[in-house]
Amino acid sequence: MLTDTAWFTEKSNGKVSINGKDIYRNLSPEIVIKLADNLSVSEILEWIENEIINAFKEKYSKSPEVGALNNAKGGWNEYIATSLLSEIIFDINTKTSKYIAIFPIPNSQFKIKGSNESYSNFLNLFAPEDFCNINNYLSKIKPFKEQIFMPSPDYIIIDLESSLYSKDVNLLLQEQMRDPDSFVVYNFFKGKLHIEDIKAAVSLKTSNRPDRRYQPLFEAAMIKAMGYVLKQNWKYYMVASDLSTADKTIFNSAIAPHGIALEENFHLVDATYLYARKADLLPLVIAAIEK
Repeated sequence: MLTDTAWFTEKSNGKVSINGKDIYRNLSPEIVIKLADNLSVSEILEWIENEIINAFKEKYSKSPEVGALNNAKGGWNEYIATSLLSEIIFDINTKTSKYIAIFPIPNSQFKIKGSNESYSNFLNLFAPEDFCNINNYLSKIKPFKEQIFMPSPDYIIIDLESSLYSKDVNLLLQEQMRDPDSFVVYNFFKGKLHIEDIKAAVSLKTSNRPDRRYQPLFEAAMIKAMGYVLKQNWKYYMVASDLSTADKTIFNSAIAPHGIALEENFHLVDATYLYARKADLLPLVIAAIEK
């Protein structure tokens, strides 16, 4: 177990924050063993949570705040999924000579004045020169690129079969398996991708509370609208550890907003997956990379 200063940080207002990344790194050897033993992700998250609660009670004689614990839990869920998805795609690449990659994207945020980057870290993936090339579809959104505000999808899946960077993919995936919170793959490909490299965006949640259900749907709407303008069939998938009847109905039925304007029933979400173990993620990857 790490020292108390590494697991928790006491703030000036008397509250205590949970250092989720440090905790995950410290517990990762045991997490790897539990994954190999085929424990479900929810079981592993519960184990991590209990470790934190016990350590917190030992130091502060009280339980941690539920909100702080839930925020950290969401991060741990994503780190586990990042490692598992990286393993799946690494295996596919090795066995098929494909050059697929998946990676999380940092949260979008306002940039320093004068920065050449967009608010959207999704748009920052693309080569800047493509926006200026009138023969590239990205030039169609250049006039309003700085007015595109959207959260970052949890993951992007790319196919680099004809890319200059295809040989780098497996090394990057291996590094991402070891350090799932590092954004190593995103940082490498930032500003280098072309629209045809993108295959899918993915939302990953432990569950979808009614008040938060529409955030990933907004992401999907933006991705689908841009894909339509750019003549790309980008897919959008929902992945959750728990899916309510309402989740399934909405995700499987929702129309893409630009479909209303065009009077066409474009599906907003391509598929929804219930996720408990590594094997549950394989159908998602297969669907995303289908030609």
